[in-house]
Amino acid sequence: MQHHASQFLLKLTQTVTVERGISLVCIPDRDSAECELTRLRHKFGPNLMKATIRKDKPGARSTYTLRYFVREAETRQLF
Repeated sequence: MQHHASQFLLKLTQTVTVERGISLVCIPDRDSAECELTRLRHKFGPNLMKATIRKDKPGARSTYTLRYFVREAETRQLF
C-alpha cells in the first residue's frame, strides 16, 4: 500500500496600516481649496484623518495649501 503525503502551502501575509501626510500646494483661492477638501472627503471617507487649509502669505497674490492625512491599509506577502 502506498501513502501519498499532502502538503499545503499557505501564504503568510501581514496587513500594515500606514498614515500618510500629503500637501496640495499653490491652490489659487480659498473656494478651490474647499472644493478639493470636499473631493478628498468623498474619496477617502473615514480614512481621511485630518485636513487643514492655510493661506501661504498675506496679500492678494497669495495661494493656499491643503495639508491632509490619510490612513491606508496595505497587505504584504511575507514568503
